[in-house]
Amino acid sequence: MKPTYLAIIISFIILTLSCSNSSELTDNNLSVLVFSSDHSLGNNKFRFALLDQKGKLVEERLKEVTIKNLNSNELQKIDPIYEEWFAGKGAYYSEVIFNEFGNFEVKTIRNDNSFGTAFFQVNKESLTPKIGLTPPLVNTKTADSFGDIKYISSDPDPNINFYSINYIDAIKNELPTIIIFSTPALCVSGTCGPLLDHIKEISTDYPKCNYIHVEVYENFIGKNLNDIDTLTVTEPTRLWGLPTEPWIFFIDKEGILKYKLEGFAKYQELLKLTQDIILN
Repeated sequence: MKPTYLAIIISFIILTLSCSNSSELTDNNLSVLVFSSDHSLGNNKFRFALLDQKGKLVEERLKEVTIKNLNSNELQKIDPIYEEWFAGKGAYYSEVIFNEFGNFEVKTIRNDNSFGTAFFQVNKESLTPKIGLTPPLVNTKTADSFGDIKYISSDPDPNINFYSINYIDAIKNELPTIIIFSTPALCVSGTCGPLLDHIKEISTDYPKCNYIHVEVYENFIGKNLNDIDTLTVTEPTRLWGLPTEPWIFFIDKEGILKYKLEGFAKYQELLKLTQDIILN
């Protein structure tokens, strides 16, 4: 998990700072940052950000985007759409079907024919809990067990209801469950807090659901992003195989995983998925 986080930190630094001070430009002068991490055979949500030679986030419709399997050279074109998350943050998004696993390359071309490439991996199976199955049983920390939420959550404004029930108990009480893995104080992408806030807002209108927040790190107190190498992931995060943060999972009242999202998601998308597992 830590190597992935370090890679994202480097990407985040690139995202917020200028890439280069050089005045000499080449055609291959775009930086592609692949945000999605859990690619596997079948349907996938593929996300990436694109930066120009000055480190500025690109938001325009792209001329062409292709994905190539480096083992077989099989090529497919995709038509990603840019999604703004909030001011100054966003990424391109596309639904992609992978029929082969292995090492892949994504190539993006702007209308001025400048381009950038990045590499990523596709696995045979998903690293995280699989849709349609029961996720591994995990003990999640509750406020009753620790006395003060500040010991189990880095959220500066926690909702006590998100720490009131253990996941193992939640999937037995015949209510759907939404479990979010995030670390608001140590989030590399800066999206953990806003994502958690969306779910807090939804929980006020849809109380008949178990809402659980799991802090990604055990020893988060007094730490910052410079301490990533010294952090230990929580047991639920490790057992569910999460390579990045944040993640959110929507589980029906039978304990079956219906939906999962990596990274940031807009309020309306989260609301729709919440309504689906509660009303169906």
